[in-house]
Amino acid sequence: MSDHSSSPDQSGPTTPDQAPLHTAQHEPLDVAARPVPVVGIGGSAGALDAYERFFLSFPVGCGAALVVVPHLDPQHPGLMPELLQRCTALPVVEIEDGVQLEPDHVYVVPPGRSLSLMHGMLLLGELADLQGMPIDSFFQSLAADQGEHAVAVVLSGAGTDGTKGLQAVKEHFGRVLVQDPKTAEYPSMPRSAAATQLADAVLPPDELADHLYTALTLAPAHTDLQGQVGKPDPALQKILLLIRARTGQDFTGYKKSTLVRRIDRRMKSQRLNRVGQYVRFLQETPAELEALISDLTINVTSFFRDPEAFEQLTEQLRSYIATNKGEVDTFRVWVAGCSTGEEAYSVAILLHELQGALGSRHTLKVQVFATDIDKDVIDVARLGVYPEKISYNVSPERLERYFLPKDGGYQVRPEIRDTVIFALHNTFGDPPFTRLDLLCCRNLLIYLNADLQKRVLSLFHYALRPGGLLFLGASETVGHEAERDRFSPLNVRWRLYRRGEGGPSPLPITPALSSAPATGQPPGLPLTPPRPQVDVPHLAQNLLLSEYTPPAVVVNEQGEILYVNGRTARYLELSPGRANMNVLEMARGSMRLGLPAALREASAQAREITMPGLSVVVDGAHVTVDVTVRPLSGGMQSLLLVLFHEHPADDEVAPSGTLPAADNTRLLERELNHAKETLQATIEEMAVSMEELRSTNEELQAANEELQSTNEELISSKEELQSLNEELITINAEHERVIQDLAQANDDMKNLLDSAGIATVFLDNELRIKRFTPRITGILNLISADIARPITDISLNLRYEREIFARDIRQVLNTLIPFEKQVQTDDDAWYLMRISPYRTSDNFIDGMVVTFTNIGVVKDLEGQVQRTHSYAEAALNVLQEPVAVIDSQQRLVTGNRALHSLLGIHSDQDLRGQELYNVGNFVLDAPEVQQALQDVIVTEQPVVAEIIDLLPPGRGVRKTKMELQPIISEDGNSALFLLMLEDVTGLVEHAQRDGMELRGNVSQDAEPSEDPKPL
Repeated sequence: MSDHSSSPDQSGPTTPDQAPLHTAQHEPLDVAARPVPVVGIGGSAGALDAYERFFLSFPVGCGAALVVVPHLDPQHPGLMPELLQRCTALPVVEIEDGVQLEPDHVYVVPPGRSLSLMHGMLLLGELADLQGMPIDSFFQSLAADQGEHAVAVVLSGAGTDGTKGLQAVKEHFGRVLVQDPKTAEYPSMPRSAAATQLADAVLPPDELADHLYTALTLAPAHTDLQGQVGKPDPALQKILLLIRARTGQDFTGYKKSTLVRRIDRRMKSQRLNRVGQYVRFLQETPAELEALISDLTINVTSFFRDPEAFEQLTEQLRSYIATNKGEVDTFRVWVAGCSTGEEAYSVAILLHELQGALGSRHTLKVQVFATDIDKDVIDVARLGVYPEKISYNVSPERLERYFLPKDGGYQVRPEIRDTVIFALHNTFGDPPFTRLDLLCCRNLLIYLNADLQKRVLSLFHYALRPGGLLFLGASETVGHEAERDRFSPLNVRWRLYRRGEGGPSPLPITPALSSAPATGQPPGLPLTPPRPQVDVPHLAQNLLLSEYTPPAVVVNEQGEILYVNGRTARYLELSPGRANMNVLEMARGSMRLGLPAALREASAQAREITMPGLSVVVDGAHVTVDVTVRPLSGGMQSLLLVLFHEHPADDEVAPSGTLPAADNTRLLERELNHAKETLQATIEEMAVSMEELRSTNEELQAANEELQSTNEELISSKEELQSLNEELITINAEHERVIQDLAQANDDMKNLLDSAGIATVFLDNELRIKRFTPRITGILNLISADIARPITDISLNLRYEREIFARDIRQVLNTLIPFEKQVQTDDDAWYLMRISPYRTSDNFIDGMVVTFTNIGVVKDLEGQVQRTHSYAEAALNVLQEPVAVIDSQQRLVTGNRALHSLLGIHSDQDLRGQELYNVGNFVLDAPEVQQALQDVIVTEQPVVAEIIDLLPPGRGVRKTKMELQPIISEDGNSALFLLMLEDVTGLVEHAQRDGMELRGNVSQDAEPSEDPKPL
């Protein structure tokens, strides 16, 4: 943790004219003369280090009001004011409801309360009633109340709170500062905020404080950029010229106040307070030029932004479709300035929902053309992948219906993406799309001056159909004159208009803004030749450089010599033929081999590369030279300085005319490295070329739409041809998607059939072969040449007549009832053949599918079961006593022949499934048998040698020994029970003659007096 004493020169690049911060050249504004900026600071209360570093580094006296909204536990008293008071000399107070903001104060929200801002007054609410996140809510309120004077600061914290709010701040031209996630204790919040690419600065907390203080106190550059009344400002024209040279886009039609405000913001971020300094800085720093362009084309959008506006749009679209569209028709939409695509996809989803609500009354082919001048946002829009935070704006029903989870976020489903075509397009410089039913252009006109707004509205009137809808942002309007003559308002609040029924406005024929000549002189500035004058220091400097510095040349990345210092003839020479001032061609000896790699490495890695001890033949003698390649910073192009340092003659040991052995080795090594590097460079260049070709291909699709619009401007009679061409492009895009899906589905089906191991053949309605899997060849004698041949011509390796096979297929084709049959091949393999109708996605019968599933294992198991059953049945029949197998429901499963004889039945068919007491002659319908069986079923305890009385027909009462044994299954449950009967009448009578008493069980020692007779 450090105090506010770091040098400002370390926090950002400087130029020769740039003065350090807090010096005489820094001209702060009078605090009392400017509005009070409000700084909202959001983060986690647990990340105290970030707050301490920020406030310790933030000086007193900038005149801002700082409002801290941390994540606080509502169940504990807040200690945040006391903790922050130790880090700053500014007064720190806990917010009370209705407090008015004062400059140079720090305000902290109390625990468990939400916060909003209205007319500079802080209003507290209940956190439980808040819809959304607390920091997002305050940032949105801050943006709406303070506009361009709002500042949002996101510090260390968990989650994504603050990301949505900073987008609102940026929409209202405020400033966004984010802590560098690498320095954050909890990096989730700053990482999410930085990912929006809307931050003006991403720095550690102490540097953020220094950056914010500079931005709030540095005098604005407005006065330097205003120029004289009625004349263009030279400095502003120079800046716009640099932007046009970089992007091809001309911003001269933008509101001057907007341009000045954005340029002033960038100057403050670089601590520059003079426009001339900033122009030079832009010329020397391409990254800053890109940052300024990004500021001028702020890409802030979201799904279903302003939900009430979309509700009004839905109602108007429903009425428009019902009135103007047939049952089958095309609905054309143009979303101008689409940014990253959320608005375009929102409109496409809205139209899809409307089609579902209208049902079969209207079938619309939706075409949404979404355009922007920024290639990067168009690439994002085409992918249709968005972060998880879109769930704040999109309802759960829409998320589930129209989005797919992907990479921690969501991707728009293909059926919606296929209806939207994204293209690079300048709204007021390129030909418009035409015959539109809906044109959406929200938050674009507010940046344009009055003349350009009028041109754009005329263009919109030309592009829309009579009665078509124009959807503008809440801050925009079509103007009173245009509203009266060309557009009629449908909803004033949300700027929803209907185009009049008259003819289209004449298309503006003034040259496109992007076509202005890119000269080196800004428009409006006279070309005056500079007056020659003698620069004595410059002459002296040149003399000293030529005499006392090593020979050197300045080259570009291609090796072309741009400047020569000293005598370089000893190391560089012109090659025979046409003069070529390229250092790679002019280098002598072994330098020629290593120099290309050194130039590439120095340029790519931005560091100095030295090649020591190179041997060069000069005037017949070998000299040793060290070659150093050093990148030169600054400028619009990459420059390299090549220095030649020759060793003294005493260091040279090689004889004249020969190369030292070490040099020979180094030379061969450099040749090999050069070959490797050349190959790698060729591979990289080829990859870049392929990527450029892909981008060119995408641009050609968009260019085709622009050419169609150009044809309509030149020859109005070509409208039908243009419409057809546009539709073909959409159809082509749809076909490409279908082809990709079909290829993917074909690959999936092939892999599925191959991996499933099921032999399959597909037939058409004429029983001709359409395709088959490789495994079918073992069953049907098929080869690839048999495609389109009738299946009846193919021989079968089955014990199944071909005529019967064809008859079964035709029967399924006629009845549409699947057919199954077990068939056997000639080599005794068993298959389950299944014949099914082939149904398309729209339930159309387009042939047959015949599959063969190998059931050899099943047939083997079936044989084993049959054999086991036969063995068990034979074993039971060997027994002379009746034996029965009974299930838990007291139903007979099987029995032996002795049981059949006892019950008076003929076979197992009369026995199986019958209740024990209702079988045959009711011999087993005895209370003792019923009770014993119930006890065994309940207790699973066997009954051993129980004596009961049975009454077989014609034999009288027989004393019978009954045994019941539960048969335990593999899982430990009793599923069946074994009943065994034995006639022991003789044993009982013998025992009675001997005076023995039998109580339930037969004595095991008693010997029968006679053989028992079977029951």
